[in-house]
Amino acid sequence: MKWYVIKVVTGKEKKMKETIESELRHNGLDKFISRLLIPSQKVVQIRNGKKYNIEKNFFPGYILVECGSIKDIEGGLKHIQGVSSILKDALKQSEVDRILGKENEVQDTSNNFYLNQHVKIVDGPFASFLGSIKELNEDKKKVKLAVLIFGRETFLDLSFQQIEKE
Repeated sequence: MKWYVIKVVTGKEKKMKETIESELRHNGLDKFISRLLIPSQKVVQIRNGKKYNIEKNFFPGYILVECGSIKDIEGGLKHIQGVSSILKDALKQSEVDRILGKENEVQDTSNNFYLNQHVKIVDGPFASFLGSIKELNEDKKKVKLAVLIFGRETFLDLSFQQIEKE
């Protein structure tokens, strides 16, 4: 079994996966596939000071299919509305391993900060204050933030979870 890529309408990957499974089952082609996969990753996102676990696609608009040969199911896929194209070259096993490895890891998106970036404090006594990042400590996941309090620039040490991009 090898992995192949199906290009579908971006943002409709889950619906397209269900449609493809249904259509292949209807045409008796489901015996040729092992599984369909939407490459996604569990992500911790902070909104309004609350943590949310969401699933984020890291290849929007693509579905992976594991099958013996894409030629076996190509005819059933071509007529499905929303399928843009089918890549006929199989993925390398190293690429598949990397994708499947990412599937299981939880990523914290709150650490995509950079120096002098303007951010909003979402947690703690200074919630809703705006500030600018002056120092980053990736190891400890902390920042030193310059915030205007009563007209004076004050520095606060906060964790990545206490701030979000403005």
